[in-house]
Amino acid sequence: MNAYIRSGSADRRAVPALLAAAHQAAIIMTGVLAGAIVATWLTETSLGSSTELWIRYHQAITAAYTYALPPIGGLGLIGALAALALAPRNSHAHHLILAAVGCLLVGLIVTVVVHFPINAEIATWQPLAPPADWQQLRDRWLAGHVVRTALAVAAFTLLVVADPSRRRNAPETELQAVLADHDGKP
Repeated sequence: MNAYIRSGSADRRAVPALLAAAHQAAIIMTGVLAGAIVATWLTETSLGSSTELWIRYHQAITAAYTYALPPIGGLGLIGALAALALAPRNSHAHHLILAAVGCLLVGLIVTVVVHFPINAEIATWQPLAPPADWQQLRDRWLAGHVVRTALAVAAFTLLVVADPSRRRNAPETELQAVLADHDGKP
């Protein structure tokens, strides 16, 4: 059971509001993150085999994406962690949110380990005179991006499915049942 719910001094009505706010923040930020990552993937597939275009594209977007996406992903992760901490233990929602947190963390690791070093290297390239191994680095970047895309979309989907507001028509949510067990009020 959640320590916040057990606390006699805490306002038990605050738990559903905090859970909903944290969960909604996680959904929004993770959705923005997944959307940007999917858009990058779609753009990648349309670049064709032009070496110069691929390098110029990466050099053009890397600074903006590096500036914007880590805070967005970080806010999504913080929201998901808060929702996880507030969700009733051993509930279906708790397990889904935990899986979403795992996806976000693995996606972050892929970004830091695979993409950041390659992006730093790409920034130094001359588009008309790339290094001899540029295709191997591109392929490694693309493989990492496929993994990162799948993880971001999975995290977003898991958070949406776990969203307690989706069950408004249900007779009683898991959180309401836990609260009712403790004070007789939904």
